[in-house]
Amino acid sequence: MNPITLELFRLTVDKSFHLAAPAFTTLRQTVKAAGVKEQYYGLTDDNSSQLLWIIEWPQKIHSPELHEESSHFRQQINVLDVNLKPISWLVPFRFAEEVRPALTAPICEFAHIVLKESSKPEMMSESLHKTFTDCYYARGFTGGNWGIATNSNDKVCIYVLGWESRAHHAEYSKSALFDVEINKLKPHYGPGSMAMFSRLTRELS
Repeated sequence: MNPITLELFRLTVDKSFHLAAPAFTTLRQTVKAAGVKEQYYGLTDDNSSQLLWIIEWPQKIHSPELHEESSHFRQQINVLDVNLKPISWLVPFRFAEEVRPALTAPICEFAHIVLKESSKPEMMSESLHKTFTDCYYARGFTGGNWGIATNSNDKVCIYVLGWESRAHHAEYSKSALFDVEINKLKPHYGPGSMAMFSRLTRELS
């Protein structure tokens, strides 16, 4: 197995931004040069000013030039965000194949469950996992996985889910099965719990 840490960036970009922008291209080239084999990016379906950039960091890459907040690389990412405050979550997976079926799907969903201060993941671990595995009963679900962001004090659960279409997700979200675990989890939701959808571009090295 080759463990990875998936870094999910969410940036608010200027209305003139486009995916081929030189500044963004340079950032992607930087991580490729560092040894990253897979990265994905795209604007969100529901808000074209929201850019998602997903980097699959191999376990062996621990470069201060790339990971320290004060590094030139991180500062350039900040500049890309109109508020100079991009959001970044780090989620470990056992190997890239765990999330690839979602990232390469026609529609990729990033569902965030942000837990209240008083709620702990161990209190609801079964429901947190089952709300993912139940997706395999849904039409149009292509796979994925979930994890807890290591830079969130165990408060942010990220679900990376693939769908054949938004219609398939909408159909499932109206089902009784969808509600079973979600209704158990909702009392623990804190601000920032949400879902984002994007048609991602895959970039390989």
